[in-house]
Amino acid sequence: MLFGVVSDVAMAAAVLLTALGVLAWVTSRPHSGDMLEVSQLYVYPVKSLRGTALKTAHVGKYGMVGDRTFSLQRVHRNENKEITRYETVLAGYYLQMALFRASVEFNEEFENAPGAEVIVSWHGRGTDFDTARNVHTEDQIRFPLRPSIEGREKIDTVLHTSEAPAYDMGDEYATWFSDRLGMEIRLVYIGDGSRPVLGSFAPNSRAGLLKGRLVSRLRGLVPGLAYTPERLVFNDIAHYLVVTEESNNQVTSRLEAGYEMDVRKFRPNIVVKGASGPFVEDYWGELTFDGGIQMPLTANCYRCQSITVDYNTGKTATDDRGMVWKKLNKDRRVDKGAKYSPVFGRYGYCFGESSGKKLFLGQKAQVTYINKERTTFGMFPGQM
Repeated sequence: MLFGVVSDVAMAAAVLLTALGVLAWVTSRPHSGDMLEVSQLYVYPVKSLRGTALKTAHVGKYGMVGDRTFSLQRVHRNENKEITRYETVLAGYYLQMALFRASVEFNEEFENAPGAEVIVSWHGRGTDFDTARNVHTEDQIRFPLRPSIEGREKIDTVLHTSEAPAYDMGDEYATWFSDRLGMEIRLVYIGDGSRPVLGSFAPNSRAGLLKGRLVSRLRGLVPGLAYTPERLVFNDIAHYLVVTEESNNQVTSRLEAGYEMDVRKFRPNIVVKGASGPFVEDYWGELTFDGGIQMPLTANCYRCQSITVDYNTGKTATDDRGMVWKKLNKDRRVDKGAKYSPVFGRYGYCFGESSGKKLFLGQKAQVTYINKERTTFGMFPGQM
C-alpha cells in the first residue's frame, strides 16, 4: 500500500516537473502576432470528396458541424471472395475523388440538424474514369447528414492508424459509388463514434499545453483527476486545417504566368488573410477568433499529390499546376518529422467551451501564440 502511495506521489511529482518545463517553454514564447480576417470557410461532409464553401460554420464537438462524418471504404477480398479488410479512400491515392462534390443543405439547422442533408454529385462523365457509361442512375444522390444508426451494420475503419467503428449506409449508396469508381465501395457514417487523436497532435498532449489552459491540462495528467482526450471523426489529424491567403499567393507566384493555385486543393477548413508574410503560420501556436473561440495549432500539414489534381479530369494536371508539389518540395520540406514532403498549413483544435459558437466570413482573429521554433510532426517540444 505504501509503495502505491509513493508511486502516485512520484508520478505526480514527475508530471509537475514536466508541466513546469512546459510552462517555461510556453511563457518564453511571444504571445501576440498578426491580426487576421477569415476570408473563406469550407466543410467536407464525405472524407476525400470535394467540399463546399460556407458563409457561416458552427463549431462542433469534433470540428465544423457536418465536416467529414462520412467516408468511403474500399472493400478488399481474397481469392475466396471473403472480405479481408476495408481501406479508407484517400484523395492522395485516388485523385479521381476530385470528380465528386459534396455539400450540406442545413435548412438553417446546425447543432442537431435533423433535417440537414448531404448532396453528392459526380462530374466524371466523359473522363477516363467514366466507368458508369452503362449506368443510368442520376449523377447526384442525397442522404441525411445525421442518419439513424438503428439496425445498420458496423464496419471497422482505420485512418492513419487511428481506428473507429462506423455504420454502413447500405447497398443503394454503395452501388452508386462503386459504379462510378469502378471498385467495390461502402459509404459509412461514424455516427456516435469517434477516433482517438494519436501522438503529440492533441491540445491535451505536452505540445498543446498553452497559456490559460495549464491547470485544466494538468487534470488530464495527474492520477485521479479528470482527463478527456481529444477525438476525431474522419478528419486527418485534427479538427481544423488553417491556411493563409498570403502563402497561397506565394504558391501562385511559383507557377507559370496565367495560372493560379486554387486554395481549395489544400482542403482547408479556414482560410485567413492578413498574415505578415507567406508561411509565417509555420510558427503559429494559437489563434483566437472574435467571440472567444480559441484554437491551438499543434502540427504542420504535410502535403500529398492531391494538390496537383485537375478537377476536370480527376488526374494530375498536365500544365504547370501539375508540378506544384515538386515546386513546393524544393524548399518547403521544413518539418523534420515529415522530411520528404512539403508543408502547407497548420492543424488546430477548438476547446469544448467553443462548441456551438460560430465562425463566419469577415470574422477577426489574432495570432495569440507564436512558437520559437516550428513544431515537429509526431514529436513533443522536448524532443525537438
